[in-house]
Amino acid sequence: MASEREDDELTGAKPIAGAPFGWECDLDLTAPLSEAQRAALLRIYRRDGLILFRGQALSREQQQAACDLFGPALRTELDNYVVSNVVEGGFLGKAELLFHNDIPYVPAPFLGGSLHALEVAEGAAATRFANALRAWDRLPSALKTKVEGLNALHVRGHMLGRRTTLADLDPGDMATVHPVVGKQEGTCRPYLFVNLDMSACITKMAPGESDALLEDLFGYLYAPDNVYEHHWREGDLVIWDNLAVQHARSATGNAARTLQRVTIAHFGYWEQVPTDLYLHDALQKVEEPAS
Repeated sequence: MASEREDDELTGAKPIAGAPFGWECDLDLTAPLSEAQRAALLRIYRRDGLILFRGQALSREQQQAACDLFGPALRTELDNYVVSNVVEGGFLGKAELLFHNDIPYVPAPFLGGSLHALEVAEGAAATRFANALRAWDRLPSALKTKVEGLNALHVRGHMLGRRTTLADLDPGDMATVHPVVGKQEGTCRPYLFVNLDMSACITKMAPGESDALLEDLFGYLYAPDNVYEHHWREGDLVIWDNLAVQHARSATGNAARTLQRVTIAHFGYWEQVPTDLYLHDALQKVEEPAS
């Protein structure tokens, strides 16, 4: 197997400047890649679960092809969309998004996500990423022992500016139990799989004990030195492991911010919840929470 140094030389990879994790690669993704480069990119991606390419100009189809390097990119229209505060029909508008993994409340959450900056004005909101692999590594041994074997109940977030709890759920809301400790595909490295937005509780624990444990784990996940704040430039493409890396953003304000989203997954949302048109409608109507 190639060494990390050889992989870096093949792809122009270097640590993202000023970031606690993540790798920037100097490649034009519209140009053909060798098999060695493709294999190297996958290994680099798995180091931290996040990879950045600058100066790209990709159609959705080209972005999907780039994402195929890291897992199967979905081709369905409703799992790939434009995130924008200025484009008519752009999803997610201007509202704050708490740290989350995408759709953890279904049986097969997305494997990865990608955002490609099409239009970014000065002052556009950054995207923040938190690394659950590094958070696990930092847990004290006693806490690792405590959470191994536990499960958490994940529910659809209600975009309330706080963690969604069982009391917030509506009839028919999706909810799924997943292990608190996941294993990264390809490496089997452990990561924490609980998030600030949609992890309602640790199962088989009293509410107070569950809340206390989640807050303890969040302290490691969202420690300032475990969060990468990505300030967008036009042409940026960020691809991340949705299971091992979480993302968030503050309210976007009025500075133009249009990002092209492509999803990496074995199953799309609509394959798992074919009757749920509510989410599709809700994503297009997100507004600031009432103060």
